[in-house]
Amino acid sequence: MAKSPREREEEAERARRDLVRMHEQSEKLLGPDQHDGHGGQEEDFAEVWGKRIGRGLGVAFALFLIVYLLGKYVLK
Repeated sequence: MAKSPREREEEAERARRDLVRMHEQSEKLLGPDQHDGHGGQEEDFAEVWGKRIGRGLGVAFALFLIVYLLGKYVLK
């Protein structure tokens, strides 16, 4: 069923509000947002090193898992 222009505009406005709310509530996984007040500069020592250590351990675990699975199932 075709929607009227007013209904389409209301639906688009609801979608825009939902996207803004989702952006505000989402966790920044790929780094600081460009709109942060401090410009992406982290000052907290524990936060900086915690991220570095966590990312390093994640990469090490991923590499270990790849090597293990390749050795176990592919290179028998």
